[in-house]
Amino acid sequence: MNQIKTILVGTDFSDCSRSALEQAVRLAKWNNARLHALHSVEYFTLSDAAWASHIPHGKLERDAVAEAKQRLQLWLDEAGASSEAQALVDVGTPIDCVLRRVRETKTDLLVLGVTGSSMISMGAGTLATKCLRKAPTKVMLVHEGHTGPFRKVVACVDFSEQSREAVAQALRVAAQEDSQVDFLHVFTGSWGRYALVPDVWEVNEETAAQCRHALEQRLREFVGDTAGRPARYAVVEAANHGHGIAEYARRVGADLVVLGTKGRSNLGYVLLGSTVERLLREVPCSVLVVRPPGADGSKP
Repeated sequence: MNQIKTILVGTDFSDCSRSALEQAVRLAKWNNARLHALHSVEYFTLSDAAWASHIPHGKLERDAVAEAKQRLQLWLDEAGASSEAQALVDVGTPIDCVLRRVRETKTDLLVLGVTGSSMISMGAGTLATKCLRKAPTKVMLVHEGHTGPFRKVVACVDFSEQSREAVAQALRVAAQEDSQVDFLHVFTGSWGRYALVPDVWEVNEETAAQCRHALEQRLREFVGDTAGRPARYAVVEAANHGHGIAEYARRVGADLVVLGTKGRSNLGYVLLGSTVERLLREVPCSVLVVRPPGADGSKP
């Protein structure tokens, strides 16, 4: 999260978005960054309510915006935000409002709750997933109740340029939080392709051990200097990368997983890497998703 000057946090007044706002306040103080908190009042909801209640649409909209802004400011005050933090309320579809504010405020970090007011307990909410696809900035998805420091950070490495950025961001977070970093590489052995027909392929344990050892050595070389930060290197085999990351994060009690939006495949039609998609369906903790240097408007 280098050179973060502006943080935008989206809230729908759900419990999870409150955790996101409190985490954003903490991160803004840590980075000495400007903080903007945004709530979107959906136009079609207002339109339906105006028709049903026979209240003029303009009046209903003004009242809804004023009430939301007052509530949002109260949340900021309760979270201990700076007096310079802005409470923003827009009317429109949430994704359009968020993307417009990201551009207008030149947001360096967008913070959202991993789930929203839909009350779906597993997987990322629709808005969070859309923002990962479309927002030209770093995106942090915060788990409900996680408002404190990131004591255990897991950086996901697939040896792509995006994972170099993930390594750098994870080390910076760990340095600030005085925490440990686990550098994780998840792989699928060639034998994994034949899991449903075990007789076709017999696993050679010696070959598998050599593969893991070689991958761990490559992982250490890829990460390089950790500036004295305590680190652990893990090479894990899994049927798919997203599930492997989620299971590892759960096993070690991770507070934050850091990874890139796309990996080495770099397929043009894949707007969001399949690893991120799978991870968000099982995510056990907060997630920081980074883009390659320059992709979010920052200098490499």
